[in-house]
Amino acid sequence: MPRHSFWSGLAVIGFALLALNWVIPNYAGVNPLAQMPPDLVPRIASWIMLVSGIIVVIQATVEMVRAGEKPVSLDIDWPDLGWKLWPFAYVAVGIYFLTFLKVTYVGAPLIAGMLFLLGERRWYILIGCSIAPVILLYFLSVYLMRVGVI
Repeated sequence: MPRHSFWSGLAVIGFALLALNWVIPNYAGVNPLAQMPPDLVPRIASWIMLVSGIIVVIQATVEMVRAGEKPVSLDIDWPDLGWKLWPFAYVAVGIYFLTFLKVTYVGAPLIAGMLFLLGERRWYILIGCSIAPVILLYFLSVYLMRVGVI
């Protein structure tokens, strides 16, 4: 597992650096009248991510050196890789369908299908976890936007 931790740590470091150097400066906005700058919390979170990622990479590197393991391996477990990638394909297909249909029609079946494929068999969990986000999104977009809250 140190190889997984190593690459996960590098991904977290990369995302933190991307956020610190591009996302936050370009999209956090400025508000000179605010008591707290709008980029303060994202910057703190990004620094925490950066430090955490560095710690994970250092720990994984030490474990790999002790075990004599290399960070890159050519023996790929293809069935395992396919099993790890299918949720991304499922979400990509779901997003494609959502470009043509409303989320209130397709959202609940998509979420229920994902939960079912991930192994959930309790009907009350499937129904609750698939319908609640769609109802909350509907409430947020229709009622709160109508009265000007959002």
